[in-house]
Amino acid sequence: MKDSDWRIVYELSKSKSITKTAQMVFKTQSTLTKRIQAIEEEFGGPIVERSAMGIVFTKEGAFLAKQAEHYLRFLEETHKTFEQMKQQEKETLVLGSAYTYTKYSLDDTLHEFTLAHPNLNYRIVNKQSDALHQMVLDGTLDAAIIRSDYCENVNRDLLEYTQLYCLTKEPVCLDDLPNRNRISYQTNEKTEVLIRDWWREQYGTEIGTETEDAGYIEFAFRSVAKDKGYLLCFLPDNYLNEYHLNLIPLHKKDGSPVERRTWFIYGKDSRRRPIVQEFIDYIEKEIAIE
Repeated sequence: MKDSDWRIVYELSKSKSITKTAQMVFKTQSTLTKRIQAIEEEFGGPIVERSAMGIVFTKEGAFLAKQAEHYLRFLEETHKTFEQMKQQEKETLVLGSAYTYTKYSLDDTLHEFTLAHPNLNYRIVNKQSDALHQMVLDGTLDAAIIRSDYCENVNRDLLEYTQLYCLTKEPVCLDDLPNRNRISYQTNEKTEVLIRDWWREQYGTEIGTETEDAGYIEFAFRSVAKDKGYLLCFLPDNYLNEYHLNLIPLHKKDGSPVERRTWFIYGKDSRRRPIVQEFIDYIEKEIAIE
């Protein structure tokens, strides 16, 4: 008997109806009837009889229905256990990633490595870069991709530079910024230092208190789109300007761009799992720029 035949016997024993069983196993009634006849030929006797009340199982048919229930349960448990065994063979890479890197770049970064390791699972942890750095230090993460120079006591590879921009709803003159509302968002301390240093060099004063703290940078983009104020933030080259904002790249007095570095960091302990070492080698060979 085929697996589908066991399913037919089981469903027929529950519904006692050719019509309902045909619907359950996605067959026509004529096809279902032929399969029942084939089963009866295989076992050498009738398993069902028709009556005014519907289908009635013979003694042999009732036994076969019980066996069908046992067989289908066995088959389900076998498939489930087999899948669990396959899952247990999969390794998991625990990777920290700054929010904006996750949004704009992480999929591309992982693409080739994922193709080469189809059984690898990822657990991505999105937090601010200072927190990710600490998690690498305490061994919670296998590695992390962070914004700004949180590189103490870890190995590091430079991945990219991102430039500081002023985002507004409409074009503005930078000289007018001190008189405009400023929107801020949650970021790490070293990023805030870069912004404050640019402001101090540009205007000769400390940057003023924000008029709105939007929390996540995505909410800050939306506030700018509603013309609630301007936003100073670092953007990657592949930034998707979904809100059609006005972007002004910012520079130092000497004309050089105000930039923030993006790092791949991992612990100094060389006793790491082979898959982690493979991932480090991949990043250093295929992704890192230094």
